[in-house]
Amino acid sequence: MMNNDPGIICFQHCLKNAKVFTFKFPDTCHFCRKDLSNTELRIPPFKVPYPFCKGNTEPNILVIKPTIGDFLNHYENSSDLHIGVTDSTGLVYEYDMNGKEKSSGQTWLQCLPIKVVENITFSQKIYWDQVLTDVFNQSQWTSEWYNQDSHNCYSFVLTFLRSLQFQELHPYLKDKTTFCEQFVLPQACIAAKYISLYRQVKTESIVIKTTS
Repeated sequence: MMNNDPGIICFQHCLKNAKVFTFKFPDTCHFCRKDLSNTELRIPPFKVPYPFCKGNTEPNILVIKPTIGDFLNHYENSSDLHIGVTDSTGLVYEYDMNGKEKSSGQTWLQCLPIKVVENITFSQKIYWDQVLTDVFNQSQWTSEWYNQDSHNCYSFVLTFLRSLQFQELHPYLKDKTTFCEQFVLPQACIAAKYISLYRQVKTESIVIKTTS
């Protein structure tokens, strides 16, 4: 299953205000009981976009995951989140209580991608990697310096982004709150809706959502 995508599908049959979500396309309609293999659908089945990725498949972005567990099965609104940065090869640079680390992505199999630079050019990728390496090599990213509130993974990421000196990013890098409001929360809202839907489908097999 690519990127751990559970493959939620959506379709609409006889009721124009009711969408059906499930993992497996059913043989009969939940409402009219007609055979779905021989009837026209209002909306043919399509896969609901999966908002997560494997860290090593997304170059030059920020990646976020729960500190413990994964998004689909363990994440709650109160869960702590861990953030890292990928280079142009997908290698994840991160900082936590154990100090700095480069990860090939095995611990980032289900993460939320945060793109801070749209349509990044080849020269920008090279520059991104250079700055990331320079920041990563700074002496402050040790386990001894780590502080859960004041010197953590967000400190590392914000230091890197500020060091890029991309003018379009500057207004959003003054503190963690501003940064999260601009870049993290929009994607987190999309992820939260998917997580809720996934857990419903996992429990009920078929979920019906109506629209007015």
